[in-house]
Amino acid sequence: MLSLKQVCTALNALVEANTALLYLIELGIEGYTDGFPGRLSSSERLKQLLLRRNRWLTLDWSGTLPLKPEEVVPQSTLPYELQGGMFLNVKDNTGLVAMNRTVLPTSQHPQSEFSCRTLDTKALDITADSTQDLLVMLDTRGRVHFWSLSSQTPHPQATEPVLRPGGAGSLLITALHIAHDLVALIEWLNFVHITIWNWKTGKTIIQGHRSSLLYYATSLAWLSSRAFVLSDASRGELAIYSLENVDCVSPAEPALINELQPCARLQLPRIENCWHISHFELETTPLVAESPRDRPFSIDQESNLIVFTMQYVTYNHRRVSSRYMGFVYSRYLRSYVNEGHHGEPTKLVPWAQWGPRNTRVLSQTSMNAAFARYVHGQRVVQSRLHYLGERNMVSVYDFNVHPARIASVIRSQECGRGGVTIVDDEAKLGDSSQAEAYMDVVDFPTVIARGSQEGLQCHPFAEDVRSTLPFIETSRVIESGAGKSVQFMMDEERLIEIRLRVDGAGSPGSDTVRVYTM
Repeated sequence: MLSLKQVCTALNALVEANTALLYLIELGIEGYTDGFPGRLSSSERLKQLLLRRNRWLTLDWSGTLPLKPEEVVPQSTLPYELQGGMFLNVKDNTGLVAMNRTVLPTSQHPQSEFSCRTLDTKALDITADSTQDLLVMLDTRGRVHFWSLSSQTPHPQATEPVLRPGGAGSLLITALHIAHDLVALIEWLNFVHITIWNWKTGKTIIQGHRSSLLYYATSLAWLSSRAFVLSDASRGELAIYSLENVDCVSPAEPALINELQPCARLQLPRIENCWHISHFELETTPLVAESPRDRPFSIDQESNLIVFTMQYVTYNHRRVSSRYMGFVYSRYLRSYVNEGHHGEPTKLVPWAQWGPRNTRVLSQTSMNAAFARYVHGQRVVQSRLHYLGERNMVSVYDFNVHPARIASVIRSQECGRGGVTIVDDEAKLGDSSQAEAYMDVVDFPTVIARGSQEGLQCHPFAEDVRSTLPFIETSRVIESGAGKSVQFMMDEERLIEIRLRVDGAGSPGSDTVRVYTM
């Protein structure tokens, strides 16, 4: 035992002395991958990595920078996107349609950069992958455009820069999703339509439309460039699909999604007979084709969370449930792709077999997210009200509970190096003039009891819903938002706070946008 202890001590000393090795270990702990070689040494990258860890875990932002709301605030019916350190949104000012592009500030570069280009068509939806210099736009006629993100001209790698040139009728709700060389579109006409294209070859890979779908698919999230999950509101299931046996480059004919058998169907908690799902959406971090070249490290997409939000209503519409947020790792859902074999029947997995151990389901007592992009990697941001009511809080749920991360924060606090003081009770937040945060490791089960209710909202479940995926919750009081709704978006380096008027009062410029840099 003594010899073993000496060997361990020697190995630890070796790791501590080898900065490059220590950097790789800490990257693994954070769920990050190394970036492209650049001017920063391993020592400098390690320093940035550990500093960012502590800033996120204590919400110790390095600065707060305002943006012009007229340039950034999304108009309610017009599309927007947060990707690659840029905020894109379409504006319609008296019939003049334009694409705004804001390069967001960072702690190293605290100034934003704004540009605006007039569009010759009205946009219904947009999405982007900055690592491919790709902007995808769906216009109001149903045409899909592939542009260079930097120049907003046809993308040089797109064989056909406009798909469906004849349009697609009157679209109601749409959602675009990029995964490397594939683009998925869910659109609602009289029925749900699902189409997947290879944007480089212009070929249709998958399609399902009209009444041919066997389910009510409300949302899609990519698990990898060749696997995705659909939310099925008719059955209350997550349907996991693989494209490994599909020609995703240049098929002679597109595959029909009904002929594509799911690898697995993961059932949500059972509900009482008088209830049905009225809302079922998925949100995750956008997949990018490669590591961003301008960052020393970036999120390993193996670590992405999938957030599924649900709400239920009785068939007579007299009772409405709470809204629920569920969290599960993308890699867990993808494990069913790895388990499956071509031609095998779909695996039907009851909630009891997968949900309690691999998810966390929370009843949303905080404000519901009004904007997408509230999840990034293993973190989720929520806007909440302080228990006193007149104070607003921002809370970040971090599902990376590696002990080394928590120990790092404790050491910083003990040494007095942290810019934010950690308090032991969330109720104390805001009582001091100094920056304070409340941090809690939630490693105990969440139980939503059958037959219970919160206020006027009932829980529809036919059994207790128990979930145990651990996470770290960090909360901090922010400026009060009287008369305004306070919402957050996030990416790897920042929080974006958007405050919008909710009472109709105030001037058009009374909305505010702030960026909290990490």
